[in-house]
Amino acid sequence: MPLLFLFSLLAAWLAAAAPVSAAPGPTLAREDTMHTQVSEVLVDAPRVTLDEILDRVARGEAHRDSLMHDQSFRTTLRMVIKSASPNPQLFLETVSQVYKKRPDKVRSVLLRKWRMKMGKGDKGDKDDDMQLDFGPGMGEDVVNFAFQPSARRDFKYRIVGRDLVGSHLVYRIAFTPRSPLDPTTPSGLVWIDTNEFVIVRQEVGFERSPVPLFLKGIPRMVIERARVGDYWVLKRLLMRIQTTVPIPKIGSSFDIAVNFDDYAINQGLADSLFTAPGATRGPESAQ
Repeated sequence: MPLLFLFSLLAAWLAAAAPVSAAPGPTLAREDTMHTQVSEVLVDAPRVTLDEILDRVARGEAHRDSLMHDQSFRTTLRMVIKSASPNPQLFLETVSQVYKKRPDKVRSVLLRKWRMKMGKGDKGDKDDDMQLDFGPGMGEDVVNFAFQPSARRDFKYRIVGRDLVGSHLVYRIAFTPRSPLDPTTPSGLVWIDTNEFVIVRQEVGFERSPVPLFLKGIPRMVIERARVGDYWVLKRLLMRIQTTVPIPKIGSSFDIAVNFDDYAINQGLADSLFTAPGATRGPESAQ
């Protein structure tokens, strides 16, 4: 029996190893191994220094600013409460149309306003006046405040990484305050598109509360830009705020989100648009 068993195994192996007659027609070969190798290339060009990158960003942001003579866009501000819970709730939403024109004209028109009613007798959106204010400038200081030439003495910078995104080389640069004494000066990280040396994304955080009496902290703020035609413009701002004392029916943590869309740039806005009833002018700091 053991011998018959060995013979049966041998017969099975021979049957499996025997060549099988090919069917008529073309035969495809199967490559068991393929190996390719690209020879190394020694690059001796000098790498761009950090100081040169900062100079190029300052020039790129100034060039971006100079390209726009007027613009209009729509903003949607939303405030979400119970943001850390499984069931966050929309508390407030305002929608506005904003117009800007060099050198000093700005108008903001409230299109829609809604607020959650907090109980019996609450007027809801009728007694709420939370809106965004805008200045007439095109510079978007909220994005590039740490990379303006005047800010170089206030921050320290370092290159965190370089990423190739499609045909774009993107630098990631971190910045921190030179002095730890001012709690209102944040640290952050920016993404710089080196095709035009403009900031396309920024993340900001505060080591300490900028207003400790009211705010426990602002753990993180994200600001993003998007390309509209030939221009980089604000697209989204996200921020979580934590208060020292819970706000009645709101809590001690809530999120603010602002979306910017429906851009129209260099359309030749008429001066009369800014003298119409309801025209408002916001502070320069809110650009």
